[in-house]
Amino acid sequence: MSIFSDSLIIITTLDLFNKELMVSIRKIIQTIFFIYTIFAGIWFYVYINELKNENYSILKPSSVEGFLPISALLGLKRFLLTGTYDPVHPAGLTILIAAIVMSIFVKKSFCSHICPVGFLSELISNAGFRFTINRWISGFLGSVKYILLLFFLYVIFYQMSLQQIIFFQNSPYNKIADAKMLYFFLDISTTGFIVIISLILLTYLFKNFWCRFLCPYGALLGILSWLSPFKIKREKANCIDCQKCREACPSDIKVYNKESIFAVNCIGCRECAQNETAVKQHCLRMINKDRYFGKNENLLSIAATLIFLLIFIAAYFTGHWNSPVSNEEYARFLDSIRSLSHP
Repeated sequence: MSIFSDSLIIITTLDLFNKELMVSIRKIIQTIFFIYTIFAGIWFYVYINELKNENYSILKPSSVEGFLPISALLGLKRFLLTGTYDPVHPAGLTILIAAIVMSIFVKKSFCSHICPVGFLSELISNAGFRFTINRWISGFLGSVKYILLLFFLYVIFYQMSLQQIIFFQNSPYNKIADAKMLYFFLDISTTGFIVIISLILLTYLFKNFWCRFLCPYGALLGILSWLSPFKIKREKANCIDCQKCREACPSDIKVYNKESIFAVNCIGCRECAQNETAVKQHCLRMINKDRYFGKNENLLSIAATLIFLLIFIAAYFTGHWNSPVSNEEYARFLDSIRSLSHP
């Protein structure tokens, strides 16, 4: 009897551990990428200071180029028109391509697994009040990121010629745009500080405020995610209308009154389907997940991460990750960084 009881306890414990792992593996992946982002930021700060001290042997952390989405869009247009990969910030273009591919295949998984801003946004939201926003106001706010996206796409893909893009890419301003970004945060203006504090406060009050209403990058990935074969489906017969799914959703989507979630704000995190009530009631499932990944919930997160890592590895070993701009040239532009303006 004792052996039976011990075995039952062990099986129950393993089952609980497995369920907990299914819920937390995405957050583990998020945390790892966020820690790396912090590490890369410190590394970049050291890199800049070493160049100032004329140490040109130090290696630049190319991943910081992921914070230059406009430059990446310029690089994407040039790449599509000419086949020429971004000659200044190749890592930025690689990260953009990875985010696009991830969205097409596994929803907006870049936002829910890789993006450090998304990680911070969820962290602040989980500690906040989670007030709801009137649907009319929410609808108006939700249009802002699409207006920003349309503006950037119009300027880059319609107004700017290929010659203008090449001129900008080769400009001193673009070559040290990542350093200018660092200086923005190190020597932040009063306006910039107020904007950042306001966004943090709004995120504390309203779930994922930046991601849901203001991020044009997320808007682009959301539109592309419509092509993904994976969608959350609600089994109406099993639903008890507890609305726990909406509470769990980082994007505050009203999952409980939809049959299938086609919302562009869905980041493919599956938090709605993995809350305790949804698991018990079998009321939410992801379409096509079992077909491609079986019953294991972890595999979708692992697949999303592998797509990103494989694209990174391919770019790294084909010379499309590290910038060809030499440390000596970079250091020369650093001397006049304060006076460099947009060309």
